[in-house]
Amino acid sequence: MKKTYSVVAVALGALLLVGCNAQDGFYDKVVEDFGVPTGVSAYTVKDSIAALDTTTLKYHGRYFEDTASSCVWISFTNSGFEITFEGTTLEGDFLATHADDVKNKPFVAVAIDNDYDPERAEPIQFSSNGKYANGKAIGGGISEHKHVVLAHDLPYGVHTVRVYKRSECQCSRLAVRSLATDGKILPVQAKELGLKLEFYGDSVTCGYGVESPDFYENFNTRTENGLKTYANYAANLLNADISCVSAGGYPLYQSIYSENNNPSDIPSFLHMAEFEYQTSFDHSWDNSKYVPDAVIIALGANDGSKLRQYEAGSKEYNDFLTNFRATYYSFIDSIFQTHPDTLVVISDEVLDIFEGFSTIADEVAADLAAQGKNVMRVKFTSSTLAKDKVLPGGGHPNKEMHLIAGHQLAKALAERFNIPFDDSDFWLDYE
Repeated sequence: MKKTYSVVAVALGALLLVGCNAQDGFYDKVVEDFGVPTGVSAYTVKDSIAALDTTTLKYHGRYFEDTASSCVWISFTNSGFEITFEGTTLEGDFLATHADDVKNKPFVAVAIDNDYDPERAEPIQFSSNGKYANGKAIGGGISEHKHVVLAHDLPYGVHTVRVYKRSECQCSRLAVRSLATDGKILPVQAKELGLKLEFYGDSVTCGYGVESPDFYENFNTRTENGLKTYANYAANLLNADISCVSAGGYPLYQSIYSENNNPSDIPSFLHMAEFEYQTSFDHSWDNSKYVPDAVIIALGANDGSKLRQYEAGSKEYNDFLTNFRATYYSFIDSIFQTHPDTLVVISDEVLDIFEGFSTIADEVAADLAAQGKNVMRVKFTSSTLAKDKVLPGGGHPNKEMHLIAGHQLAKALAERFNIPFDDSDFWLDYE
């Protein structure tokens, strides 16, 4: 069953469909064997390294080095690591949260030998129950997953594997403890990337529902894929590194979906290494570890959930818009204090957001640019151009919409940084 809707801003988080039932038309779909490697030939481990060994592991995105547990948490969307080995097979030991929850269990995507095409990145699930469990609970809400096969049956030789967290931090966390192979772990040989991009966003930046073809299928992390987002598509097109600081349901200023959480807004994530819904911990991020050439802000949809509580034109309504505008200025100022030389890109979301929020973004970008600040405004028209109008996950952008937006963002950044870029062939389908 499919449904198309006129494009409205509904980029809500994993709480959007809570309470839906069969009468609403929404349904749950469980695919137990999704992300389960099959046909793995027998192998013998001959070499292994610990997660804290940065001579052989290169982490990307944000991460938290948990020395007490001898692991590294890679919880944000598209965070992960890259490793090079000689052999045919790579396995790892991991820790996870919510691996017993079919709606929230963590997933990664595995790219092999510099092939970053999201269609060929193999999904791997972390589950602590059911027929395909690859771990067990060890207490404290954490499960242990040993000997999880990430790549297998490759031609014997040197291979580079890049692992991305494809599900979002809000639903579950994931940590690497060690990696092993049937051959030899080699020193870091990560591909040199060009630009460094950092995105601040919500469920759209997390890839909420992008793997579902259906408006009515309730969200679960199986249908979420950070690699099939405008953010990752733009990064791939520009040969750029990526960091995504995003969580479903979260706003620039205020959202009914996060207002009882701590923190409750995305600007508060500026110095956080990781996050999980309704979990309190202070794992700070050292921003000197990743200095972005451009920071992209893609927020606003969830703020509409709060604004809709007020009558248009009322004092509460106008005060909200005033505070939304002030939060834009404050957040951008905090970014420049942290990264003085970065470019701040103020975008809308892949789907249209409330016109008033978009107008404020126009005004903020124009004002700061007039002051000589390094900012630019990027708007997406992907929801209009896309031929596939289905909005999965109760109203989120589909893969085609993300791909179009990724091309639009890549083109804008290429022009700004004077990078040769030609995607004219892509646009032939949209003439």
